Amino acid sequence: MRTTTALIFATSFILPFSASAMSFDSGISPTERVGYAMTEENERLVNTYLRMFRYYTKRNFSVTRTVRVLMSNYPQHVEPILHAAFERYPKNYEHIIKAAIDAEPGFTQDIMAVAMHLNVAPPTELVRIAVEAEPAYADEIVAEASRIDPTNVEELVRVAVRVEPEMAASIMQSASTSQPEQVEGIVHATLSMLPALGDYLVTSLDDLISLMRSSDSDATVVTTKREAMSVIKGAYRAGMNYEELQTLAATHGIENDELAAAINAPDK
Repeated sequence: MRTTTALIFATSFILPFSASAMSFDSGISPTERVGYAMTEENERLVNTYLRMFRYYTKRNFSVTRTVRVLMSNYPQHVEPILHAAFERYPKNYEHIIKAAIDAEPGFTQDIMAVAMHLNVAPPTELVRIAVEAEPAYADEIVAEASRIDPTNVEELVRVAVRVEPEMAASIMQSASTSQPEQVEGIVHATLSMLPALGDYLVTSLDDLISLMRSSDSDATVVTTKREAMSVIKGAYRAGMNYEELQTLAATHGIENDELAAAINAPDK
């Protein structure tokens, strides 16, 4: 049974207290936290969980153990639990994130969103921690991180692929669909972290082009060629040989002269 006697006692002891407004200063102003706002109920719950953390600290529970207990029993309260944990133990952000993901891996994206919006550590550090904690969610972690921090997407991809190279293809696809205007850089970042560009990666690039084409309902021939060329140019920068590039280009309607002109064009 998940709910321990201590947890039942802590909850009954704490809930009657009134909750004041949340005082956590994350270092991010409300205007910077675009699209992110806590509900009044979650603000109240932050104070409740702060009391619960104090209760467990007095009983010699580590922050890791406390986060696991609370997340396991109240996964629907992931946001206020993490707000409270980061406020009370700001230097223990890595232990908090790993404990939360270990307890509820299905909430990895939500855990990443809270950690990034509260700016508890650099985005690349948060991606490293989250991917190490749950490699199977590496693609979702990068997609969420790049949605919040799109200007850093290439470095976020590099960190994730370095930690979990077996998820390279999925990471590349999720980052590209999240930030389609940065596909060339994402492909380059992904492939440049791998020791060899095997046949499966050529197939992955083909799949990526097809995926982008199918996700763009307004795509024209010109648009789809441009998307394909972005993928190909990223692969070229990462060191894919010209014969493989030609094969990939031909599959998507790009002639040899178009390919040569694109990859030899000077960077803007």
